[in-house]
Amino acid sequence: MVKIDQHDDAANFLMLVADQEKDLKETCQITPTEALNLIQPLHAMIDEEVKKGPHIITTDLEASCMANCHCGIYSDLAKSRRMKEGLFKKAQTIPKKALIACAEKTAKWFCSSKLLERLKSEVSTNNLGSPDGL
Repeated sequence: MVKIDQHDDAANFLMLVADQEKDLKETCQITPTEALNLIQPLHAMIDEEVKKGPHIITTDLEASCMANCHCGIYSDLAKSRRMKEGLFKKAQTIPKKALIACAEKTAKWFCSSKLLERLKSEVSTNNLGSPDGL
């Protein structure tokens, strides 16, 4: 589950960069357009990790999801309908300030991570075949 949490952290961070969140201090020198491009291969990685399952979402994870900004991914992984719905509602109500705090924490490891290098590599490889490089 650690890998899913890390990938989800990175996805949340990239979404804030893509949205040009002005309160986000560290962006790893990634432009909003680059962030959008990096999200696609990252979501593919998350999907692969999810498929490896089973992932057990406990009431402890449910209780702490707002503090670590993982309510959305935990909702996707939850087995019970009640837990899925509860986590989904929490994901929708995480305050912007908390999302920014999670993203700032993520930036500390993500900006110099192999994950970011891998995402950039995948995006540049995929763009080589397109006529306009986009």
